[in-house]
Amino acid sequence: MDLINFFDQNSKEYNEFLQYLINFSGDIPFNIEEIDKIQNIIISTINTYLNQSQSRYSGLIILDKILSQCSKDIFSKYCILWISKSMQVLESIHSTLQELSISCKVLGSLIIRSKDIPEIQKQVSTQIVKQFINIINNLNSEKNCGPIYYLIAVLLHQYPEVCERFQISIKKIILLQIDSSQKNLVNASARCYALLAKATERSFKPSVSKSNYTCWTYNQALICNSLHVIMDELFSNLIELENVNISDKLDLPNISEENIIQFYFKQKQRFLNLCSYLSYMLCGLGTKNSVLPHEILKVLCRGLAIQPSNIKNQNSVKEQILYLILPELHIALFHVLDSLINGFKEQLIPFGLTILQLFLQTLQWTENVLVNQITINGNKPFRNVRISVYKCLNSWLMNTNSLSGIETIADEYLLSILKDIVPEKDRILLTIQKTQNLSKRALKRLRDSQYEKGIYLNNGIASDKEHYLDIDTCKIALDILQNIFFSSGIFLKQTFFKTVQNIVISLLYDCYLSNTEQKFYKEYPDCRLLLLRVLRASQMNPHSLMPLPTQYSLEIFEMALNDNNLNIIQEAKIALAELEKIIHPYAPPIQLTQVEIIQKEFVSDDQIVQEHNVIIEDETSSNIETVLNKSIEPSSNKRLKITNSDKSEIINNIQNKIDIVQTNQDPLEERDDTVEERDDTVEERDNTVEERMTITIQNENIIEHEQVIQICKKSANKTSVSNEINIDTSDSISSSNIMKQTDNRTDESMDITENIDPSPENNTSEVNQINSELEKGEEEILQLFQDIPKN
Repeated sequence: MDLINFFDQNSKEYNEFLQYLINFSGDIPFNIEEIDKIQNIIISTINTYLNQSQSRYSGLIILDKILSQCSKDIFSKYCILWISKSMQVLESIHSTLQELSISCKVLGSLIIRSKDIPEIQKQVSTQIVKQFINIINNLNSEKNCGPIYYLIAVLLHQYPEVCERFQISIKKIILLQIDSSQKNLVNASARCYALLAKATERSFKPSVSKSNYTCWTYNQALICNSLHVIMDELFSNLIELENVNISDKLDLPNISEENIIQFYFKQKQRFLNLCSYLSYMLCGLGTKNSVLPHEILKVLCRGLAIQPSNIKNQNSVKEQILYLILPELHIALFHVLDSLINGFKEQLIPFGLTILQLFLQTLQWTENVLVNQITINGNKPFRNVRISVYKCLNSWLMNTNSLSGIETIADEYLLSILKDIVPEKDRILLTIQKTQNLSKRALKRLRDSQYEKGIYLNNGIASDKEHYLDIDTCKIALDILQNIFFSSGIFLKQTFFKTVQNIVISLLYDCYLSNTEQKFYKEYPDCRLLLLRVLRASQMNPHSLMPLPTQYSLEIFEMALNDNNLNIIQEAKIALAELEKIIHPYAPPIQLTQVEIIQKEFVSDDQIVQEHNVIIEDETSSNIETVLNKSIEPSSNKRLKITNSDKSEIINNIQNKIDIVQTNQDPLEERDDTVEERDDTVEERDNTVEERMTITIQNENIIEHEQVIQICKKSANKTSVSNEINIDTSDSISSSNIMKQTDNRTDESMDITENIDPSPENNTSEVNQINSELEKGEEEILQLFQDIPKN
């Protein structure tokens, strides 16, 4: 506050200090109450300045700075006042362009923010918009600056319903720039024209003959017809143009033909401006866009068909002027085509062949330049036309990718592209003296010494500036070549790959190894970088029938690491990293997946067995009953009843039912994680099997029975160890083998009674018999494991 009071409020320093405070973004803390006081002082100063015509401009400048910081309450309180004072600047005939500019900028900001306040919005829509349009319509033509069109654009965007009622006046203001040579004014009016077409959609009513038109497409058709009219006026008497039925067109003022030179140059300027109008409509307004592509392509085909060869041989002033302005007309048409491609992208694929032919025909006729021809400013002829073609083609490739269709005529394009990327070598002129008066001996002496330095030969370098490449054309052509590989690499012909690789590799070798040959790519690092990218693109998008140029690429990119340009070094690092992955590819990641335990080859042809996994734990199993419960699952719903019977039959039954199949085992690291899951599974299956099976063992001699069980247990453990089966992991028993061995038994109820003689002799013989049976069982189990792959 002390600093504010230090200045004189009518001084220029005071205004500058207030603007500094508004824009201050330092880290110095202030009290909130002090900030509020400062803002109140600034607002009161603004209102004081706006009330006086002499200081109104200063007030608008400060208001423009603080509008974004004003609270909603302050804005609601003073908005109408600020709008009225700003409009007074527009109404004043003494206002300068500088005052008009700041006034329109402030008014635009006020109108945009007022849309969020219903009370102010209502007043603006009912009164202020109409006042704006009337004031702008009454302005002198010299005061129609860019900010005026900014204000019109804000009104059309924020209040389209109100502006629709004044569309005739607004359109008149917009079309004032149709013949302007100021590019910024033309672009501003072109945006306003697109906004006007959007704002008048509700009231548009198409004619009966053109019922397919909307307001948007109808305005596009008006511009297209106006372009056709200009082409007829310029070229109809010289060449045969396709006849076009022109019904409606824009209502534009006539151009006087008194001065023939001014007439043609004004027609040219109007043609360029109309192309700008059409381009902005094709780009759209950020919403859903629509177009009648046949209307646009008809203008493009008709205009691009005119070539300099059609008119350059004419001698009249008219034809000579047309010869001068023709390249600018082509560039404007390609700007329209570029907007069409960027606006509708892959939706234009049905018209891809026509679009590609337009590019190709222009590239071909712009190549027809003689060696001794050059432009006034020292550039190659038709340089700007070729650049516009390449930019448009680049947009097509980027927007359509593999659907571009460039592979169909890539060879024709390559011929034109190579002329812009391959430098011409220095040529030597050999001149020989006239030989009319020489004798035979003198002619022989001349013939013998023609390659020696003598008085008869005058050698000289005939390479001038016109034989070198154009930098901008070379850069965009190399970019096109790179995008061709990325968009249609797999569809290109083998000859295309071979030609490009041979030329690019040779140019890069000359660049990094040769001291006397081509200097173009040595002098211009941007072109050298793009040349390396073309080589990288061909390497990463190879042809299926051609070997990769890997060895050449490695050498070239390793040499590029020593380049003095940082961008080239970075490109070489990336390319070498990619080549390393090609030369030494990484092994695929190990995927430890569970393989199905029961394979189809183990299932009999006559029987379909459902696959299941049974996990056996050898360390925790304590008796044969547990092994049986884990390994045998009876088929069907029949109950399996086992009673006392002969021990040999029990052992045989056990051996028949235990059929262990070694499957893909999980790695050792996963064993500990699966133990708990296996234990839960074993407990659940034990309960299930106990419910299904009723095992009744009637044994008078319990001790002998336990001996039998203990022997069976040892035998099973021995078998598992001898065959290196880790039952603690996810090993399982194949139910298919069980079903094969027991399929004759599953349909019957088993009732086995065991009669054991309690005498010791019988016990000894029975034990021996059991041991022999177990040995046979081991051999049978070993036979089963011979065909099973081991880890």
